[in-house]
Amino acid sequence: MARKFRVLQVGGHDLGSLFNQKSNVEWDYFDVGLFDFESGYQDVVVHILDEKGQFDFVFVREKYSDSLMKLLSLVSTPYNTVIDNEYWDNQYQQDKTIQRNFIKPLIYENEEQLQQKLEAVTFPGQYGDKVKPIHCRVSIHFDGSYQFNGNESIEVSGRFGESYQPLITWSQNIIADANKVNQIWPEFKVEGDAKIQYTLRLTPVYSTDQPVEKLIYEQDDLDTPIELPARPYQTYVSVSIKAKGKGTLFIGAIHKRWSRLELGQFILGGKRYSDENKQEFIHYFHPGDLKPPLNVYFSGYRTAEGFEGYFMMKRMNAPFILIADPRIEGGAFYLGSENYEQAIRKVIQNALDYLGFANNQLILSGLSMGSFGALYYATKLNPAAVIVGKPLINLGTIANNMKLVRPNDFGTSLDILRLNQNGITNKEVVQLDNHFWKQIQHSDLSMTTFAIAYMEHDDYDKYAFQDLLPVLTKQHARVISKRIPGRHNDDSATVTHWFINFYHLIMEERFGRVTHARR
Repeated sequence: MARKFRVLQVGGHDLGSLFNQKSNVEWDYFDVGLFDFESGYQDVVVHILDEKGQFDFVFVREKYSDSLMKLLSLVSTPYNTVIDNEYWDNQYQQDKTIQRNFIKPLIYENEEQLQQKLEAVTFPGQYGDKVKPIHCRVSIHFDGSYQFNGNESIEVSGRFGESYQPLITWSQNIIADANKVNQIWPEFKVEGDAKIQYTLRLTPVYSTDQPVEKLIYEQDDLDTPIELPARPYQTYVSVSIKAKGKGTLFIGAIHKRWSRLELGQFILGGKRYSDENKQEFIHYFHPGDLKPPLNVYFSGYRTAEGFEGYFMMKRMNAPFILIADPRIEGGAFYLGSENYEQAIRKVIQNALDYLGFANNQLILSGLSMGSFGALYYATKLNPAAVIVGKPLINLGTIANNMKLVRPNDFGTSLDILRLNQNGITNKEVVQLDNHFWKQIQHSDLSMTTFAIAYMEHDDYDKYAFQDLLPVLTKQHARVISKRIPGRHNDDSATVTHWFINFYHLIMEERFGRVTHARR
């Protein structure tokens, strides 16, 4: 049975009737009159939470009071609670429960907009996909040059005209899902004095009585994602580009996500970063019990966009950060511009500062692609520990292995090689490999523990562990390892098991945290 999105409304007129037709939403209403006339209401709430679990979303339409704060101390979790802006005041703003759970006001202009927002953000799960640039078609009237840069972009150079002229259309449509605010994020980079303009045409999938909508976005409009308002029907979204001026365009994927408006990217509290070239990563911080360590999990390769590892990290009770890379096909290994990489470090450092932790109270972790993120950023952050499974380190070698070791498998590795080194020859292979090794050789990891579960017959990066061990030994780092028979994509369950065991071991030894699994 599909999981339902559980909502609790506290005070105000019960809006549950708006959700009678949404089978994936379960709406509960709490009458604030119980504060005065029912002394046992807290026991009832605790019983409901024990029986059904925490609410996914709490909407409050009531003025600040001690009784309300006692209720919110039971039902609020980080990011799940909003206060009707009409009731928001300094008492709310200064309350510790409000601050600890990142509770904020829900702002709206009228009741209709309020209802639209509530309907938009109340859904279970997360979703994101993309239309790749390989589906771009260049106008036959364009007399310049173009080439496809793998799955990363189509590069178009020339004179585009004094006024906007049709240049590119996508042969594959985006699907804007019904009853969702669909967020659209086009990747592009413009060099020279060229300007571009995106046109979106929305056509209902199953209806003939709805007109086609045409939406035009200038280049300067696209510094933030497009939010297509929710519609009661599914639509095809066709995309085309016009250009003018002279220069070179790099047109990347068009991403589509289910939006939670200002309440979060993918999930409540999720955030995104994009650099000057519209290269993204997404991140989420959960304060846990506010006690060390801060655990950071870098997502593995995934074609479905969104966060990975939420429940695994949450079960540890400690503060944690999730970081995911939605670029190219399923991620670009967390490498990017100076601003991009600095932003990842800043996300982690800001969380450490918020918690009052030092870097020796930090654990970086990840599986497969995520292992590279953990190991790479460890050279910048000097954490207490790095916990990885199926480590991938020699990214150039991984790409080079497509020739004979893994023909036509994991083409993303070639995209990453070209993206970072602007070429795919043996020279660039060595340069990309060395990029990691230079970082780790010039770092001080003597106080860091490395826990590594690796595949004995890994066909992506065969010698990752053997290459890493002597470097860490030279730095006097402590290394714990587990060798598991199989190739890179074999026996993920065993690797994950050891990954979690390493977490429990280090959290107990270094931080005195005895998890339920080890009691």
